[in-house]
Amino acid sequence: MIKSNNLLRLTAIVLLVISQYSFADEVCTLVKKATTDEAKRYIQCLDTQINKAKLVQGSWIQKRKYELTTLQESTGNTQILLLFMRSISNNEKYIESACQWRYLLKLPNATTAAISYKICEIQLINQFTDALKKPF
Repeated sequence: MIKSNNLLRLTAIVLLVISQYSFADEVCTLVKKATTDEAKRYIQCLDTQINKAKLVQGSWIQKRKYELTTLQESTGNTQILLLFMRSISNNEKYIESACQWRYLLKLPNATTAAISYKICEIQLINQFTDALKKPF
């Protein structure tokens, strides 16, 4: 039973990691003198990119979590997984704070502020995902 659960988990993780390649990389573009509707579509496109980036990151988090859980079970070292989970939480707080000050810089124009925040969020999510992809 335990072997089949581990096999099922591993299969799910592999499928999640592979699924990141099924997303087409949509490029969001905004012209200089964009209308309100064009800016709205651009922000929606950025939201789509954020969701895709979070899905890929979630896959990598689950993969690393599975690996660290397996390592914890074999070594008995419970600190590694706790530190990993803390790093996930701290990264989420960092992204929020790092992008908030960029947002505030662009106010009172709420559209450019929102765009700035979303671009920042995409970049930092991808940066952390790249760090998760590196073998340990």
